[in-house]
Amino acid sequence: MSGSSRRSPRVEMKFVLDEAILEQVQDWAVDHLGIDKSCESDNRRSITALYLDTAKLDLLRGTGEAGKTSHRIRRDGNDQRLTIETKRTKKMVVRKNRSSVFESDLLPRLRSQCIGKVDGQETAEAWCGDWFLKRLTQRQLQPTVQVAFERFTRASVLNGEKLRLSIDSDMRVGPVDGWKLADGGLADSAGKFETLGNHLILKLKFRDQMPHLFKELLRAFPLPSVRFSKYQVAMAGRHHAFGCPQPVRGLSVTSETIPTECVSYA
Repeated sequence: MSGSSRRSPRVEMKFVLDEAILEQVQDWAVDHLGIDKSCESDNRRSITALYLDTAKLDLLRGTGEAGKTSHRIRRDGNDQRLTIETKRTKKMVVRKNRSSVFESDLLPRLRSQCIGKVDGQETAEAWCGDWFLKRLTQRQLQPTVQVAFERFTRASVLNGEKLRLSIDSDMRVGPVDGWKLADGGLADSAGKFETLGNHLILKLKFRDQMPHLFKELLRAFPLPSVRFSKYQVAMAGRHHAFGCPQPVRGLSVTSETIPTECVSYA
């Protein structure tokens, strides 16, 4: 049985990154932050995420109980372990609940769409992902779109607090194939994924107070903040690439920069 964890709330700030300074920001991160153990090599990893929504697209519209929390299944690279995850964001504070499960354990249960059943057969054994299956049933969630992207990551622990910097790029959208996820490194080879443009999104993650290190970064590189959702962008891309229904919401990008004097986002 795979482990599960409920993450403490953390601040997640997003910024638009220009390609002209991409290497400079990455070099800064390498100089000031440590290696993130989730990256296989060169501080990068390929990720594929399957986003779930209701038939009425409540998550996209932000309506109902299902519209408050994102539910997704994620694969890192070609790993046979998947992450089942919920994410809820309010005023930059992110709350996550996730479990790491084997694909061979998850897919039969998803096909049954019933807690305590595997491929329609009863099982008395409790499973670490039952909480996720319960949410899918309660909210009537279904596979909606796949998103593949590349992530650059650096992380450090400073005064007992974990800091993480990531840059998401090369975003692509793909159609759903039931509950199956494409391999992260093979998302393009099947010819079913279409590019989502040249988005470069910098994320800074910390707890409560912005650390001095990140303030230095924002002084060196004044960047516009952004409200960015891969799911919303992917749904717009899905409409253009696959002729699916037009989504109802888009991005919100501001020209403001975050004041480095701000010390708390709690």
